[in-house]
Amino acid sequence: MEPIDSAFEAFTRLSKEVGEYLHSVITESDTRMKVIDRMFVEVLGWPRLELMTETHSEAGYADYSLMGDGLCRAVVEAKRDGRSLGCESRAGGRAYKLDGPVFSDGNAQEGITQAISYCAEQGAELACVTNGREWIIFRANRRGDGHPVRQGHAFVFPNLGEIETSFRRFFQLLSRDSVLSRGYIPEFQETEGNPIRMSVFNKAVRPQGSARSIPQSALAADMEKVMTTFFRRLTGDDDPQLIEACFVESDDSRTAERQLTRIAESMTARIKDLETGGGAQLVELIRRTADTQRHEFVVIVGQKGSGKSTFVTRFFNLVLPEPLAKQCSVLQVDLADNPGSLETLVDWLDRAFLAQAEIALFEGSPNFDQLKGAFFDEYTRLKKGPWKVLHDTDFSEFSQRFGDHIEQLRSTQPHVYLEGLIRSVVGGRKQVPVLVFDNTDHFDIDFQQRVYQYAQSLYERTFCLVILPITDRTSWQLTKHGAIQSFEHESFFLPTPGTQQILRKRVEFLESKIDSDEGGGRYFTDRGVSLAVRDLRAFTNALQRLFLQSATTADWIGALANYEIRRALNIANHFIVSPHLRVEDLVGAYLAGTSVNVENNVIERALIRGRYDIYPQAMHDSVQNVYALEASMETTPLLGVRLLQALADVPTIEREGAFIEIENLEAVATTMSIDARATRMWIDQLLKTGLILNFDPTVLDVDKASRVEISPAGGLHLAWARSSFEYLVAMSVTTALLDEVRHSEIRLASERQRFRTMAASFAEYLAAEDSLFCMVPDHTTYSSQSRIRSGLLESAAKWRVQRRR
Repeated sequence: MEPIDSAFEAFTRLSKEVGEYLHSVITESDTRMKVIDRMFVEVLGWPRLELMTETHSEAGYADYSLMGDGLCRAVVEAKRDGRSLGCESRAGGRAYKLDGPVFSDGNAQEGITQAISYCAEQGAELACVTNGREWIIFRANRRGDGHPVRQGHAFVFPNLGEIETSFRRFFQLLSRDSVLSRGYIPEFQETEGNPIRMSVFNKAVRPQGSARSIPQSALAADMEKVMTTFFRRLTGDDDPQLIEACFVESDDSRTAERQLTRIAESMTARIKDLETGGGAQLVELIRRTADTQRHEFVVIVGQKGSGKSTFVTRFFNLVLPEPLAKQCSVLQVDLADNPGSLETLVDWLDRAFLAQAEIALFEGSPNFDQLKGAFFDEYTRLKKGPWKVLHDTDFSEFSQRFGDHIEQLRSTQPHVYLEGLIRSVVGGRKQVPVLVFDNTDHFDIDFQQRVYQYAQSLYERTFCLVILPITDRTSWQLTKHGAIQSFEHESFFLPTPGTQQILRKRVEFLESKIDSDEGGGRYFTDRGVSLAVRDLRAFTNALQRLFLQSATTADWIGALANYEIRRALNIANHFIVSPHLRVEDLVGAYLAGTSVNVENNVIERALIRGRYDIYPQAMHDSVQNVYALEASMETTPLLGVRLLQALADVPTIEREGAFIEIENLEAVATTMSIDARATRMWIDQLLKTGLILNFDPTVLDVDKASRVEISPAGGLHLAWARSSFEYLVAMSVTTALLDEVRHSEIRLASERQRFRTMAASFAEYLAAEDSLFCMVPDHTTYSSQSRIRSGLLESAAKWRVQRRR
């Protein structure tokens, strides 16, 4: 049932009960306790905790202060039932001017004046004056819109019967959710003669789904095969050469490799000591028991997408010397396969590592003798203890029961079974168990912390090397709470490599394979690439021109990917084969010995439109239409730009970044007279599209978010949305326009390919719409916000002048 339906049922019950005891409502206290309290709590959804009474301010004592998030959201002035407010004969749900004759009654004037004073003191916007029968609801604080309070309007409900008749409006004005989100604003805007617009026109020049794919040339199709081979994959699972050649090393990664190698050497040496130590060593070994059984815990810290998984895979496959690698039994679990439930996480990890351990020890399912060896301590305990008689009299039955016992242990206590297998890796195989928790950063911080706790439990109870890649945010949280400092560990920071470095490695690897094939190799043909070597060499030259001669392209690709390596490679792949880029021209120019320059606007167009003739609305993975992120509520199309700008203005704090509380970001928009409900909806979409990031970047829901910052992708979108010619042209035909005249101008300009006219008209449209919904304070704090609208108009004027020339 919808909230308004539940509220109406509650109101119906209340109205009936009040009718039965209305004769007993005499004093103001009676009115408040028997009518007003119940109306706000039972009908309008206000918790009693948020219904504060007799709140003191310099203006006096407000009868009620309706609180939300610790702030006063509305003030209610109560009068006793016998004091008429002079509204008994008025139509219910109608609005009248506060300074008009309807509210000339002395009691009404007194209540209105008191409410205005209390709202001014407490910073509340909405006010209500009521005697339990009559209800007057108005804006007692105009939030800087320039209109005098008493020239505004107030809604009147003369009795409970009229509330029932106009319940939708009553609920919209006073319900908790509506008051907290300022959902009452449209009601006042409409009645005060300031509707947002009278027209219902809402149409894009090119509606969603109308984007047409541009056919590829045969050469471009062949190039796509090359890109798929070398740029789409990250880990190179089926091509060890790729992972070896294309991993971007840094001083930090090399330090981590040296330290991990040292740890592996140290741990394998300890196992050898246990195996071969003689009498002279035994005394020393006993003295160093803690050291010989000492385990190691390694935390690899890096941003999501910084290559932590690749680093670990590469280390054990390629970096660690082979003799040492053979003495390590790597049990690697990919948490990307986990469904994400905290309740089942421990059991899932137990069974995932259990399966890996059985593969490492037994190459699959163990036989009886292998189980006996793995759990020989348990076998010996049962043989000498509780099952001794059975062992001595019926060995076959003893063996059967032991097998059942171990299987029961595996089924009901997988963690204990896993610990036994890990001990067997050490005692039986004389190897170091290496437990790798891969891709934990696919989940939120709470999930990563739970994985950390699980890893710690294995670390405490077994001899093993634990490798736990986590995000820098999780590391900071664990350090802040002291959990990661509770035992010795090694931490290595893995910085995210620059996108240009990543692309350079791929291009260099591609060139090396071309040289190989030129000498008779078959690297490309074995992978389904039939291009001639000279064409491949020309293609790599084109890649160098695009990616390496200027950092702009790589920087844009990295920003759109939020510097996640996988996403950056995918974006690079799609970018290269975009028909707008015409990479075949670059290849042809190289073969002809000529030169072709690729301008930044062409690069922008290829990134924005991909393989389509226009921007593919709702189909693009990395580029968003920041003017149309949310369409369910009418507001300024520049709301997304303004929110991104507000976040871009937040100063960076060392170790914490440039974060701001969600409530503070909403307050910035509210100060500019933007509806709070719209702001929250747009913040939600900014999170979901990755243009802003929560402190825990896996949180994509505004209701679960706490502190947010602008992302690299958001920063690029902000720059494009404020001044990019290509971006404005692309979005001018895909954004639903509410102005029919502008729509016609842009449509005609599009048909005639007058792109400057399209960009100019759209920029003017955005500025005009923004002026309807947004009023920027004249203050230095908001100077960057002031420049958004003026900057668009300046760009529009420039483009129109260029068009006339």
